[in-house]
Amino acid sequence: MAPDERRAVILLAAAAMFQERGFAASSIDAIAAAAGISGPAIYRYFARKTELLVALLEGATRTAMVEVADAVARTGEGERLAAMADALARHAQREGAVIGLLQSTVAEMEPADRARLDEIRSRLVAELAGLLLAERSDLDTVEAHIHVEAALGVIGQLARRPQPQHSERFRRLLLAILEA
Repeated sequence: MAPDERRAVILLAAAAMFQERGFAASSIDAIAAAAGISGPAIYRYFARKTELLVALLEGATRTAMVEVADAVARTGEGERLAAMADALARHAQREGAVIGLLQSTVAEMEPADRARLDEIRSRLVAELAGLLLAERSDLDTVEAHIHVEAALGVIGQLARRPQPQHSERFRRLLLAILEA
């Protein structure tokens, strides 16, 4: 198996295990076994468990931005904020376990991993704020960043307490934040 394919298999195994057992109860050896490799072999790809989480978050962030940008591009003027809220809500429901882990494990991370997360989050906020500014000429850059940070805060909190029956309310809440 090619290294990129093996890395993807490891990340899938880690995501499933983190979701099923939680971050603290998932050992790197168990993740390796679930991915079909030996414990020591996993260290060629990830030096520690938090690196797996950071890689999962990088992937989730990339996917979120593609989905949001696509939704906005396919939507007509006046409907783009709703499209952003819809895409963010769908992504949060799908990736809630990973997002929720971030909320609970940041304190346990090495400074280098925390710095990578800050960089990922800053990039996401800047990109989402750019999309928001394209629709909201009444906002300045700082205000757009505040709206996006508020939306991400709600996403993080709701990811920790998923309630699929409230998905429409969640989407409306995100839209209200983007429109406020």
